[in-house]
Amino acid sequence: MPVRIVNTNSSSPIHSDVDFLFNRNPKTGDALLVTNLNAVKQSIRNLLNTSFGERLFQPRLGCSLRALLFEPMDEVTALEIRDRIVETLRRHEPRIGTLLVDVVSDPDANSYMVSVEYSIAEVRESQKVTIILERTR
Repeated sequence: MPVRIVNTNSSSPIHSDVDFLFNRNPKTGDALLVTNLNAVKQSIRNLLNTSFGERLFQPRLGCSLRALLFEPMDEVTALEIRDRIVETLRRHEPRIGTLLVDVVSDPDANSYMVSVEYSIAEVRESQKVTIILERTR
């Protein structure tokens, strides 16, 4: 669960989350935190890789993109992928301001390249996350 900490030295908030690799701080042994842009980027990747019903007590969390990979590779499926991503990020990631999602199909590789460009209001800087969606056998 993301945490919002207000920095007393500055008026801009700091976003933090636990590192999903569960790396440890060498001095204290506690789990490391990812902050600001990396916390939001990690959250986006987690949301896109989560299927509906995968998280206990949160059946509508995620966007079930894996289920769309076995549909015909056409413009309709690419639009459905884009719409699910936009809906999921708008619903579950309030730290994102502007959002631009681009889905490009690659029929030869049987995959989709998804680019999510977003900005965070407090940072005023655009970031980009790219994920390749492909079927696994």
